[in-house]
Amino acid sequence: MKVLAQRLEFFAATDKLKSIQRANWVRDDKRFESVAEHVWHTSLLAMLFADAAPEGTDHHRVRDLLIVHDLVEVYAGDVPIWDQFDGDDLDDREHAAGMRLTALLPDDQRARIDPLWQEFQEQRTAEAQFARAIDAIHPMIMSWFPPGIGHARAFQLTPTAIIERKQPLLQAYPELWNLAQWLVIQAVEQGFIPADETSSAIARELNNNGT
Repeated sequence: MKVLAQRLEFFAATDKLKSIQRANWVRDDKRFESVAEHVWHTSLLAMLFADAAPEGTDHHRVRDLLIVHDLVEVYAGDVPIWDQFDGDDLDDREHAAGMRLTALLPDDQRARIDPLWQEFQEQRTAEAQFARAIDAIHPMIMSWFPPGIGHARAFQLTPTAIIERKQPLLQAYPELWNLAQWLVIQAVEQGFIPADETSSAIARELNNNGT
């Protein structure tokens, strides 16, 4: 009975993810997406874009990683990427939150879930890196895939800033990287962010490639 209670206590704690808001909106309304919605949607996106991953990728593990990747936000909250800075204590706070949350689990369950969220954080495996790429492109699709609704942080965004943030995470996956660049152009053309030298260069390349 104790083991069952521990599982349920952990499960009940994760319900908080339904009410923790992210920076981007859902597609049909300017309502902030919840972390729980994001987790489900990235898991689905990983299924749809499984062919963008390198051969040999364990897609069941990718989806497991995505299911747990934001669990720490139960206690740490969501910090938008545009509010993250080198030298802040976010990694430490998220690690402490993850340890606090998984401590609710019985030993056998903790031994499965704890390594998963740590694997995502450490980014040392092919599956963790692909899951992170899916996580990175998801808000771009939500905000700018036509007809887009925009992004609540548009005042902070430029094509150059977006590319600098996303390229290290996406360029290893040509299909996702090409999609990301196209989405930046869609954001400019729909008037959500201003054009700059980066978006002009991307537009020229896409035109030259007939994309």
